[in-house]
Amino acid sequence: MTHPTTEPTAPVPQPKAESFLDWFSINSRMVSIGAAVVVLAALGFWFVKRTQMNETINSDRQLLMAKQSLGSGNEQLALADLKKVVDKYGNKPAGAEAGMLIATSQLDKGDYKAAVATLRDLAGKAGSQSVTQVRTLLGDALIQSGQPAEAAAEYEKAAAGTSMVLEKAQIQAKQARAYAASGKTAEAKKLFEALANQSDFAAVSAEAKIRLGELSVGGKP
Repeated sequence: MTHPTTEPTAPVPQPKAESFLDWFSINSRMVSIGAAVVVLAALGFWFVKRTQMNETINSDRQLLMAKQSLGSGNEQLALADLKKVVDKYGNKPAGAEAGMLIATSQLDKGDYKAAVATLRDLAGKAGSQSVTQVRTLLGDALIQSGQPAEAAAEYEKAAAGTSMVLEKAQIQAKQARAYAASGKTAEAKKLFEALANQSDFAAVSAEAKIRLGELSVGGKP
């Protein structure tokens, strides 16, 4: 008994893209999806940037209003307005400035504990543009509250957050003084020696050399 031979099924010919128009006709759905993705991504980027710009404008406006209250002598209202700016825009430069104004007011009144608490909270919110200034002021507040070791740690973080050479050197000078005040003489000498050997900023170098001399005779800066 013979069996019929099954002929192999011939592959279905696929259309070939003979030209760009042919290719576009074949792949038009894929092209449309790709174009839509690009447009949506561009719109999303624009929306984010627009939102950030509006937040910056609003934060600057509210900070200005709070400063006007402070300048008019109504300190209680000004501090309340500044706190609103911090609470809403703590990650913006305006929020950081508002928080530092509050802390400065607390320091002026001798309320070091409140100033330290304000600045610690602010340091956790501040963006990269402001965190160095916030941590430097926090170090200053800790010095005034009699906590030089903690101040040195904050100065170290502040110095690490800036790429500005002079600002970094000035903060490191504060850090070295804080080390000396807390009895960490070796750490203080190491920093002062590095600052004394730099030639870019004569004032910083001169102070470092004086401090090294004081430490060498057992004194404290």
